[in-house]
Amino acid sequence: LKKSGGAGTGCGGGEPQVKDILKQELEKLGGGLSNHLCEHFPYSRQELMALVRTEPDVTSVNSFEKILAKHGSGDGCEVCKPAVGSILASIVNEVILEGGREALQDTNDRSMANMQRGGSYSVVPRVPGGELLPEQLIALGDTAKKYNLYTKITGAQRVDLFGAAKHELPDIWEELGNAGFESGHAYGKALRTVKSCVGSTWCRYGVQDSVSFAVRVENRYKGVRSPHKMKSAVSGCVRECAEAQGKDFGMIATENGYNLYVGGNGGANPVHAELLASDIDEDTVIRYLDRYLMYYILTADKLERTAPWQRKLPSGKNGGGPIEHLKEVIIEDSLGICDELDRRMNHLVETYHDEWAEVVKNPELRAKFKQFANTEQNIAKDDMIEFVDMRGQQRPADWPKDGQPQTMWQAPQNDIFAKSEKSWVKVGDVKDFAANVGTPILVGDTQLAVFNNAQRDEWYCTQNMCPHKQAFVLSQGILGDASGTPKVAFPLHKKQ
Repeated sequence: LKKSGGAGTGCGGGEPQVKDILKQELEKLGGGLSNHLCEHFPYSRQELMALVRTEPDVTSVNSFEKILAKHGSGDGCEVCKPAVGSILASIVNEVILEGGREALQDTNDRSMANMQRGGSYSVVPRVPGGELLPEQLIALGDTAKKYNLYTKITGAQRVDLFGAAKHELPDIWEELGNAGFESGHAYGKALRTVKSCVGSTWCRYGVQDSVSFAVRVENRYKGVRSPHKMKSAVSGCVRECAEAQGKDFGMIATENGYNLYVGGNGGANPVHAELLASDIDEDTVIRYLDRYLMYYILTADKLERTAPWQRKLPSGKNGGGPIEHLKEVIIEDSLGICDELDRRMNHLVETYHDEWAEVVKNPELRAKFKQFANTEQNIAKDDMIEFVDMRGQQRPADWPKDGQPQTMWQAPQNDIFAKSEKSWVKVGDVKDFAANVGTPILVGDTQLAVFNNAQRDEWYCTQNMCPHKQAFVLSQGILGDASGTPKVAFPLHKKQ
């Protein structure tokens, strides 16, 4: 469908609908669409999560290699590696760049920043409840000026800093950390923000302190990895200025406490959240949310938001639909799993770590952000990305439309490589190249991507520049295989 009609190849927002159409048409023909993760695992994400979570000895399933050996085959790919990485983060919750786990991370998670057009990155600090100190605003401005970053207020009450080079990220986060900022996890399938209005602290209509509660909720669930991103909000009265009913979970203040809504989202298919409980105090909200979120984490499909997951749940005993089922599971403990849900969420909360603080304080982790493994030399981002001015700030120049050449270069007709003189060039020791990932190096003026495929005991080297978008990012692609043939998934558009 993608190749023949281009459906789902734009921003990606239409891809779920394309899959739904394909599924429906296949079923009309008497077939079906497999829900297996990929060719390497004959299980859905939900089924694989169940196998991992019910394993008596968690140390036998605490790495991708162990899970692959026990439940899969092959080398893995850009689909199953991030899915397993998310499962491990939701069950074990260790530093994602340690213990070989960086090889499982998708484009943004591996750099702990969102890759933008041209190969630069954005920096998004956490701003719980949207509340900032004046000193923190000044620190954001100082950092943006120092590194020439484009700044924008987001719809989630945060400040985005765009245009950072990957090697600049640890230094940027060290400065922001000194100002009291933590990672905002904008790069991960995790809790993004808990938006809030000012509530009763300032607004004459507010009936509860929505800001303080939003800060409490965000600090509890920050860093919690899930099948897809999660957004939340707290409104201080029924006027709903924080738009809580359009979030994965949201709270609206009443005179007696809060109404708790779950399963909403905006996006291409907006969904209105449903009321789970009314007039409950903050502690009860937290208890129900712990269970709701953990139930979602344990049973949702890969890259499935709470709204479609919730819609597919069974109906309650009295025919009240999925929301009645959730009330039975979360409030009445109809499945007898509330103790497990409470325990697992408490583990995630207790093992929280600021991912960028871990990098900043650890020289080995900081070294993973070097621009080139074989030299301390850096190439300025302005020399690799064309920037243009926009209202006093710089942004990357627009990409040509797909199908239009971005360079006048054409492949030569004859085989230059076969006729060229060759010699070995030392670019470092084996230990300088992490297993099962790509690492950029600089040879003369040429950027290369070296892949240490430790699973096959093979090494590959290619240019680091994408021939499609002319960005120097190939080394950030996920290494895997397709039908036994090694491959690298390109980090910008996932083409092979």
